[in-house]
Amino acid sequence: MMREPGVNVAGHTAATAYPFISGPDLGAFGPPVGTNLDGGGTFCVDPWELYRANLISGMSMLLFGTVGTGKSTLAKCWCTRLVQFGKKLAVASDLKGEWTEVVQQLGGVVIQIGTGLPTRLNPLEEGVRPSVDSMGNQLTDEGWSQMVRTRRMSIMETVIKILTGQEELTSDEHTALDDAIDRATTRAESEKRTPTVVDISWALTEGRDDTITDEELARASRSLAKTIRRLHSGDLGGMFDGESTVTFDPSLPAVSIDTSSMRSSTQKARRVASACCGTWIEAMVTNPDAGQRVVVYEEGWDSVTNRADLQRMVENWKLARDYGIFNILIMHKVTDLNMAGDSGSQMAAMAQSLLADADIKVIYRQDPAALRATTSQLELNDKERAQLPLLQKGTGLWRIGQKTFRIRNTRTTPEAELFDTDQKLRTTKSVDEVSMIEDEHGQLITDWAA
Repeated sequence: MMREPGVNVAGHTAATAYPFISGPDLGAFGPPVGTNLDGGGTFCVDPWELYRANLISGMSMLLFGTVGTGKSTLAKCWCTRLVQFGKKLAVASDLKGEWTEVVQQLGGVVIQIGTGLPTRLNPLEEGVRPSVDSMGNQLTDEGWSQMVRTRRMSIMETVIKILTGQEELTSDEHTALDDAIDRATTRAESEKRTPTVVDISWALTEGRDDTITDEELARASRSLAKTIRRLHSGDLGGMFDGESTVTFDPSLPAVSIDTSSMRSSTQKARRVASACCGTWIEAMVTNPDAGQRVVVYEEGWDSVTNRADLQRMVENWKLARDYGIFNILIMHKVTDLNMAGDSGSQMAAMAQSLLADADIKVIYRQDPAALRATTSQLELNDKERAQLPLLQKGTGLWRIGQKTFRIRNTRTTPEAELFDTDQKLRTTKSVDEVSMIEDEHGQLITDWAA
């Protein structure tokens, strides 16, 4: 009996010669993102379904890509389609104003914050009370009060650290702030309203117990009061120094905070605004009763350079699963995480924990200079490393758990017009630049734009 000898070929060659062989696939759960260029057909992703299938264990994603590679378009396309699949969207601080039209098209609300604008957000708001705690037990009044107090202490510490450049508060400062929050809360509750930063300033000065003779504590109180004063009498005045002028409607499909009017403000002012807006949004959406929600953090490189902001983000990411939230942090390159601090420092460790906790990593084209660090920190294999500098605009590597997919994001015509971040730089746009997803998916994701 004659036997024909086999032919040894690489997997890529075999797939080309025998096209019925394709790469890995996630199935058809969730909205379509685009086309799997390794033969998997339409690529669909729903992070909650991935978690149920044990393909990921953390509900967060890091999205990397140099300017002009299409990473922002991917975020907008995917988030928009997730909303059409019943999820909700929140953009914590949109410094460029790129999400405003997107949120409005989805029927959501855009909150605009900036110098001279009438809108005010109170970062000390209680937020939306969940029915259960992080352990799944019924939330008691005492437990809720403690959650609110912890959140208020956290945002005030964050603001103070940003404004002073301190890594940690001194013991006297911590004690003074702790006491001031309690006094401010008691004062506000007696007047049947929510405490504000003005109440805390009052508690640190006029409302301080005169029987306290500890001069170090008194000095710390005066110093904190001077720092916090910037929120209600300085360049940040009118934004976060009173009760909120807007209310959060958890039933709306999308909400964003547009801080684009602050682009000319100082870096510290922008960071304070980002922290206050992020805290306000998180207080409203960290509620498992409100359904599944995507929370987007733009300009992620700015968040990791401040210890207080970074620490708050790390803590919130670890609780995302309990609150039904999926976080997306958008950055230019992996080495942006190194801006957190020197190797071996606590800040560097916190930044790396964000990377470790993100079970979904999407990498768009990287500059050659960043390639080595990207390969090392993301543990890319030789094939993935060779593909990165060659990826065309709109194409990225999706790392989901232990699987890698090469995906071309595809857009509808309305999406291409709405998500075009370069439209101010050009007057015409070639139809050839738009990858038409309607041909593959019909009206599945286009109804929202009708």
